[in-house]
Amino acid sequence: MGKLNKLQRILVILICFVLGFGTAMFGLRQNSLSNPGYSAWTYIKYGLFEYPLTSARNVFSDISNLWHVYADNEYLNEQLAQQRSYKTLYEEEKNKNQELESLLEVQNALEDAKYVSATVLERSSKSWNQTITISAGSSSGVEKNMLVATSDGAVGLVEEVQSSTSIVRLFTTETMTNDIAVKMSMEDGTSVEGVLESYDAKRNAYKVYLLNETETVAIGQNVATSGKGGNYPSGIFVGTVVDIKMNDDAIVSTVYVKPATNISGFDYCLVIGSGVAQ
Repeated sequence: MGKLNKLQRILVILICFVLGFGTAMFGLRQNSLSNPGYSAWTYIKYGLFEYPLTSARNVFSDISNLWHVYADNEYLNEQLAQQRSYKTLYEEEKNKNQELESLLEVQNALEDAKYVSATVLERSSKSWNQTITISAGSSSGVEKNMLVATSDGAVGLVEEVQSSTSIVRLFTTETMTNDIAVKMSMEDGTSVEGVLESYDAKRNAYKVYLLNETETVAIGQNVATSGKGGNYPSGIFVGTVVDIKMNDDAIVSTVYVKPATNISGFDYCLVIGSGVAQ
């Protein structure tokens, strides 16, 4: 018998493979009929078809769940951001209301004074502690050199007046154009007169020079306007004595006064002058 050629060998191999595979499948089928729960055929069918399909479904389900979790996280993050924003707005409005309520108390105490309510319109970063622009001018009765105060105390003087706005020179300015006449009330009912002439940025305090250097001043005493030499009434709180400087003769030469309020942070103010309230 001659040797098989290449095509014949391939055919023989295919026939043997088909016969072997058919025999195996027939045996597996018989076993699956006798033991359908644990047969090899069941395992093969599970491994080739059911498990991949189940795994694919699980993968898509996991992806879907992850997408929903991502969407939920995005929603929660947006809600948290809104809550923080609402809280900030609430605190801001709360502070403004407290500031306005305090100003109303000041107005009620100024029975014999002229006052105009105003808001801070502009505060340049280049002159933050120098000047501010407020929302009240000559049409509201504002005049030059009237005192400007917050609910805590005096902060500046009106320097320029327009029809509906005014520029205020703060007491923390580097170049104060007008001296502020002040007084320090004593326990015996008398008062020590002085002049607020400048601001010491290093000490964060006003420099007040006493008109009578022989007077005795103590740390902790309140300083208020005296109403002398300005277009504003007396008794407006300016600050508290925090330090005293004496000359070589042990005579008081300079009194340092801590400002009555945080001048860098207020939104509302009163323009106060001598006369009847408007």
